[in-house]
Amino acid sequence: MNEQVISDVLEKKELSGIDKKLVTKIIESLLDSKTKVIIEEGRFKTECYKSFVKKVRAVLRRQYGVFQNTKMDRNELLTKNDFTGLLKSHKSSFERLPYYEEVYNKIFTITGMPSSILDIGCGMNPVSFEFMHLLNVEYVACDINGKDLTIIQDYFNKKGITGRTVLFDAESSDYEFGKIFDTTFLFKLVEILETTKSHRLTEDIVKKVPAKWVIVSFSTKTLSGRNMTGKRRTWFEVMLNRLNMPFEYFEIPNELFYIVRKSNV
Repeated sequence: MNEQVISDVLEKKELSGIDKKLVTKIIESLLDSKTKVIIEEGRFKTECYKSFVKKVRAVLRRQYGVFQNTKMDRNELLTKNDFTGLLKSHKSSFERLPYYEEVYNKIFTITGMPSSILDIGCGMNPVSFEFMHLLNVEYVACDINGKDLTIIQDYFNKKGITGRTVLFDAESSDYEFGKIFDTTFLFKLVEILETTKSHRLTEDIVKKVPAKWVIVSFSTKTLSGRNMTGKRRTWFEVMLNRLNMPFEYFEIPNELFYIVRKSNV
């Protein structure tokens, strides 16, 4: 893929840290024959090209950029050990901040206290580790944004947490982590990735996740901030029943959590 196209897509601050492999994949999925010729000929100032770049950015914003608070300097927050500020710099962890104690208490009451956690599409969620009240835990944080993962790794190092980060595309990356984790977090991830109503991608991800327990959460608000009329995901519950994966669920303001027991591990 032409590096100019990737560079133009990522010039926006809220998208700048996203993995170039993911950007390339989205560009190729949206590329038509007309735009392909324009790129090959280097006509980067045409309205057609500019429109194409905007289209690619729109997909990336839906998957990632919409959750970012670009007014907050995460490196500065980390230097100041302002971990609450780091949580506030991401929309999901900001909304979850007053309820983290409740969330982890309800999860671990059912799953037991984990010794290993896999967090896919993690955002700033690993910075909530203090609310988990866990000791001697291996934490693997995965995301498509390399800059965010650098912040997360520095946080792990500062706090003495046995953790590592992995640049990871939940839709197409290899789920072979070399072990089965006690718990995997998929917080507000699957509906962001879904582009059809078949939900095959969600099923594939849940089946591939190497974990005894999978915690899947869904927003109870639309991206515009309106309350959803139907908060529970009937399609997801039907899928879990078909896969013979028992589950329990609970809700906090803005978010619904499913605690899923995988029967095949």
